[in-house]
Amino acid sequence: MWSRMAVLILAIFCVGTAELAPSGMLGDLSRDLTVSIPTAGLLVTVYALTVVIGGPLVTAATTRVRRKHLLVGLLLVSVLGNVVSSLAPTFGLLMIGRVLTAVIHGTFLAACVVIAGSMADEGKKGSAVAGTQLGISLATVLGVPLGTLVAHQLNWRATFGGVAVLAVITIVLILLVIPDSPATTTAPSAAHELRELKKWQVIGIVLATVLCSGGMFTVITYMVPLLTDVGGVPATWVPVVLFGYGVGSIAGNAIGGKFADRSIDAAVIGLSSILAAVCALYWLVAGTAVGAAAFLILFSMATFALIPGLQVKVLSAAADAPTLSLTVNMSAFGLGAALGSWAGGQLIAQGLGIRSVTLGAAAFTALGAVLIAQTVHSGRRQRVAADATPQTVA
Repeated sequence: MWSRMAVLILAIFCVGTAELAPSGMLGDLSRDLTVSIPTAGLLVTVYALTVVIGGPLVTAATTRVRRKHLLVGLLLVSVLGNVVSSLAPTFGLLMIGRVLTAVIHGTFLAACVVIAGSMADEGKKGSAVAGTQLGISLATVLGVPLGTLVAHQLNWRATFGGVAVLAVITIVLILLVIPDSPATTTAPSAAHELRELKKWQVIGIVLATVLCSGGMFTVITYMVPLLTDVGGVPATWVPVVLFGYGVGSIAGNAIGGKFADRSIDAAVIGLSSILAAVCALYWLVAGTAVGAAAFLILFSMATFALIPGLQVKVLSAAADAPTLSLTVNMSAFGLGAALGSWAGGQLIAQGLGIRSVTLGAAAFTALGAVLIAQTVHSGRRQRVAADATPQTVA
């Protein structure tokens, strides 16, 4: 089990590093391709939009593909995208490489989560899902810094090339280690999976994911100015705090998985409420260096503790459409990220100051927590009503 999980984590690490790598080398890309920094930043923006739009479409088109074969095929597309990015002589071709890499992102991560859940022992699905999210955390803590280092020591092309080589190695490991899925004839049709998405239990959690992700990214987008401009943290200490943020994300991920194992409903309600409270308290202490640094780390723990729970909750609500529902939920994370970063900018533009983004984040996540609670309560009422309905005997 652990060897299989390690391969899935490595696979997600490859895809996550490919996603985030440009953010650490925008200056190199800008100079080499003769574009402005904001233009180079579109490599991140377009990637996110491609994930939001392309993920559900790719998933719907591949519902009958064996999951092991699906992982290999999608990762091959990612390799192609990274190779194109590495060799691109122009910004336009680099963007095409990024789109190729991004279009498989949502489906690939969803398939990894579904496979991890299917391999988990009874009562351990939350920990298994959290384990796959470790790949994203490691991409943030290790992948981006290493990619930036390679770009500075060699060039940015070597970073994309290195990710492609690592992905090829991962494909070989997937073929050797990951078990095959049942015959494709047993897979549900795309139409059946789409019907599953019409359930309020699924819709409610997906909408709550948008709100909670909005709260997360209202802070994440402006976390460095929160540290330096509001908290007065010296610029030389920012990398240390951000490393603590990464460690906090890994710890939160493990904690969230354990909570989800015990009770998924209690986990998503409790952790979303805790995240809202942390964001609100962040506003109180953001004016001091110690408070700003400590609460950013607490924020990362609360954020990454909630994410596995939201994924497991969607899986349980749409048991007959696991890959598609998770892909849609990942698109919801992307929509929330765009909403949160925009809302934070609006708060600052209205003259409320950078510190106000913490209250904006608290508002988003509090609304998400309320919606989660309502969805869970609605599901319980439906189950009670179903249990109370007399069963007819043939």
